[in-house]
Amino acid sequence: MKIIHKDIPYWKQVSLMLYLVAVSSLSTAFAQQDPIGIFLTWKEDPLTTMVVDWHLESGSPEVLHVKEKGTDTWNQQQSEVHPFPHSERKIHRVALSGLKPGTPYSIKFGNGNKEYYFNTMPADIAKESIRIAIGGDSMHDQSFMEKTNTQVAKFDPHFAAIGGDLAYANGDPKNVKRWYQWFDAVKNTLIREDGRIIPLIVGIGNHEVRKAVFEEGEEVIYNDANRAKMAPFYYGLFAFPGQPGYAVLDFGKYFSFFLLDSDHSNPIIGPQTDWLKKELAVRDDVTQIITMHHVPAYPSVRDFNGTTQSRVREHWLPLIEKAGVKLVFENHDHAYKRTYPIKNNQVDKDGVVFIGDGSWGTRTRETHDPETTWYLDKAMSVRAFTLVTLQGSSFNIISIDDDGNVIDSYPQNPLLK
Repeated sequence: MKIIHKDIPYWKQVSLMLYLVAVSSLSTAFAQQDPIGIFLTWKEDPLTTMVVDWHLESGSPEVLHVKEKGTDTWNQQQSEVHPFPHSERKIHRVALSGLKPGTPYSIKFGNGNKEYYFNTMPADIAKESIRIAIGGDSMHDQSFMEKTNTQVAKFDPHFAAIGGDLAYANGDPKNVKRWYQWFDAVKNTLIREDGRIIPLIVGIGNHEVRKAVFEEGEEVIYNDANRAKMAPFYYGLFAFPGQPGYAVLDFGKYFSFFLLDSDHSNPIIGPQTDWLKKELAVRDDVTQIITMHHVPAYPSVRDFNGTTQSRVREHWLPLIEKAGVKLVFENHDHAYKRTYPIKNNQVDKDGVVFIGDGSWGTRTRETHDPETTWYLDKAMSVRAFTLVTLQGSSFNIISIDDDGNVIDSYPQNPLLK
C-alpha cells in the first residue's frame, strides 16, 4: 500500500484507504441510480393516469417519488421490474392513477435528487386546446432523431406519437444497442430544459418485426407468444399498446387515438378489422378521433397498388370514413405528404386527410410528383413531423422540418401557399 504520510501510523493509513474505498463505492452506487432511460406513456385515461418507466442495470425494485408540483409532500410507489429484452438492463415501471386532470406532477427516481415533472391531459378541450407531435420512422441515425426531437420539444406538445419503425432493430437481439441509442435520444431531447418529460405513444412498423422466426412453410398463428417472438422489443419495452399490438386510447370523452398494425404482427384482415369496426361504432359521442398506422393507404413514394396499401384502403378506410374521422396518420415512405380530403377513393371536401409519411429521423426518398398524383396535395423529400392542435371539434396542423421551418399547414395558411 502506498504511504500517505510517513508520520501517520500504518494502521491508520489502512483504515483511511478502506474508508475512501467505501465512500467511492457508495458514491458509485448512488450515481447508478440515475436512470439510463426515461419513458412516459399511458395505458388508461391520460386525464388521470401516467405510466412511468425508467431503465437501470439493477433489478431490485426502486421507489418513484411523486407529488403534485408545488406542494411539499412526496408520495412513494415501488416499481414493478420487467426485463429489457435481450439485455442485462431492467425496466422499472410505476402506473400512476387517481391523478387530477390538467395538473403538473413532480417525480424523482430512487435515490436521485434530480426532479422532473409531467402534465396530465386537460379535462376539457372545448376550454383548452391540446397539441400532439406526430410522425414516424424515427431513427435511421440517432443524430437525425435527436435533431427532429429538438424541434418537437420547442413546440411543447402535450405528447408525441411515432407510428412505427422506431429503432430499426428488426426485432433482432443482435441489434439491442439500437434500442439503447433510441432511448438515449428520447432522454437527451424529449425532456425539456425545465424538466418536463414529453410522453410518447408508439405504434408498430415493419422494422419492429423479425421475419425469420418461423420455419419455412409453417403456418403462423397470431397469438401473444408468436407476436412476442416476432417483435420482442416492441412487446417487451412498452406498456402501451401491449398485446395484441393494436389499441385505442381514450382521453376522457373528447378524443380517441387509434393505433393499428398494418400487416406486421397482426394481419389487417380478420380480428383486427372486426375490432376496429366495433370500437369505432361505440364512439359516436367522442368529439375527435384520429387513427395512425404504418403502411400508407396513399403513399408518397411507394406503389399505390401495393398489397398492404390496397388492404388498408379496402378494409379500414370505409370504417374510418363512416365514423367521421378527418385525420389519419401514415408513415413508412421516408418523406412528407399530405393528401387532399378523400372519400370513397376520390377527392371529396368531406373526406379524410392523410398525413405522414414517416420521416422523423430517416434518410429521405424522392416522392411522387403531386402535380401528376391525384391524391397528393403536398409531398416533399424532407425530415419532418406534424403538430396537430385540437380544440373542441376543430383541428389544425402545421408540419415542421428538422431545421424548424414550417413547411405545410392545414387548413391552408395563406402565407404558405
